[in-house]
Amino acid sequence: MEHSEFSALYRRWYRPMLLYARSLTGDLAAAEDLVQNAFAKALLSYRAGGSVRAWLATVLRNEFLSQKRREKMYAVPLQEAEVAAVPGSDPLEGLLVQEQQHQVYEAVLALPEAYRETIVQSAVLGLSDAEIAALRGISQESVRQLRHRARGRRNRPLKEEAHPYQGTRR
Repeated sequence: MEHSEFSALYRRWYRPMLLYARSLTGDLAAAEDLVQNAFAKALLSYRAGGSVRAWLATVLRNEFLSQKRREKMYAVPLQEAEVAAVPGSDPLEGLLVQEQQHQVYEAVLALPEAYRETIVQSAVLGLSDAEIAALRGISQESVRQLRHRARGRRNRPLKEEAHPYQGTRR
């Protein structure tokens, strides 16, 4: 692969892969290291053909699993979401959007690993059910089922927070 081709791939896929890595590790610094290692290994193992994003996701996931086995690395909750407010918008609206994004991110991080990974692979990386199934070694129906269950669990804390007194009697 030419340097310019790899640079273009890196620029295009760095951020989505970083989000995926961060969902796996729960830590920005560990996610950055993981992405760097994954891109380096991906450069060495590239074979033309197939989906580039599925290939990158596979290399990144395999690198994470290898690191996890070697270092007994576990995901830790993120202390605060790092989401910038939209320039030129109302600051209060920006804070509300930031808080909503933080709540969604925390809800996703709280999911069991299989659910969290499926949501991120689908929503952030945009992988198809077939690509996720091949990457994880499961059926497409299992992917759909995991995603459905993850969305239900992810939305539960958000609904409870939106209606904290619902279901209580005086």
